[in-house]
Amino acid sequence: MNLMQQFAGEHFVRQDSLAPHLEGTELSITTWSARFLEQPVVLVQSEETSNKGALGTVEIDLICSAFAYAAEKGLPVVLYLNSSGAQLNEGDGIQASFRKLLNAALAFRSEGHRIVVLMGKNVFGGASLLAMSGHTRIYSEATRVSMTGPRVMEGQPENQPLDIRAIIAAENRTRNDAFGVWAESLDDVKAHLHRALSHEDSAHGGAELVKASELPFDSSRVKEDQSGINCTGTQPPQINDLLALILAVAKWDHSDELALTYEWSCHSLDAADENAYQSYWLFALSEAIYRKQKDGFQITCHFAKDVSGGLYIALAAAATEVTAAPGVGVQALPYGIVDQIVTSATAQKKEIELIELEIIDRIEGPQ
Repeated sequence: MNLMQQFAGEHFVRQDSLAPHLEGTELSITTWSARFLEQPVVLVQSEETSNKGALGTVEIDLICSAFAYAAEKGLPVVLYLNSSGAQLNEGDGIQASFRKLLNAALAFRSEGHRIVVLMGKNVFGGASLLAMSGHTRIYSEATRVSMTGPRVMEGQPENQPLDIRAIIAAENRTRNDAFGVWAESLDDVKAHLHRALSHEDSAHGGAELVKASELPFDSSRVKEDQSGINCTGTQPPQINDLLALILAVAKWDHSDELALTYEWSCHSLDAADENAYQSYWLFALSEAIYRKQKDGFQITCHFAKDVSGGLYIALAAAATEVTAAPGVGVQALPYGIVDQIVTSATAQKKEIELIELEIIDRIEGPQ
């Protein structure tokens, strides 16, 4: 049993299940109204399951409902996450669920509510993006965090000389997380959680994080003109590309409409980008876009080329509207892992499915 799992089991008084109709069903998430010390909280807790805590549509709906309940009651949310990411057996439609989930977390934060995350042993894929919504993340020695699972990363030829396990380990993650704290004991977790729930300062925005980091943020792939911002080239964005886009979105003032056009294909599988904490910066980008929308800007996210993985989730979750060029495909796994072939005969059917599943809102461009 990892430290955070033990803490979640011993230090919360669970009062009522928020999904009593699902009791007895094997789910990777349970949600509770609970108390920590004397403070009422909403507890969202990963459970041990045969699929390693993977999140499916049912679990994501539970988490979204927990955010809504906490917002209504004015309560903070404590997330204990130990998850391999998305339930891929649900197909590419799971991307729509993760879009909804990250949007719910962004909305909850923007309304001034607090999220604290107890980082379990494995926090991978879409679960890592959810974890980044925390105002505080509490790590232990056992924690591993990655946008892409370690076995997939180790299988990439360019990553062969590098120690992937060290890159995704808690020690490296806390070093690159402005909101991360380290716990070696149950008492440490208790103290950190109490402090985090008592903290009322607003979270720093993406542009502030970029400027405070020591990472490069120049990019020739982020191009701005009067009509919007274009993210060019189908190669996955490197960290400097993500940071450049965060800054470009934050300073946009040409009009109250911002069109973000993407050719980027998926999140990076490069260990160097993962070393800079890719999930952290993808969430920072998502929040920068969401904040711009809340400032009164109409944000259109347009996918000009096929897109997949965590990149799609981060970009689509924050926009006012999501559009795609005719024939564009969206899938859960990065195209660098699984190639998706969409023939001209199935392209129209695919577009209809993307809209029906709410992966995109409409097709935009010449047929």
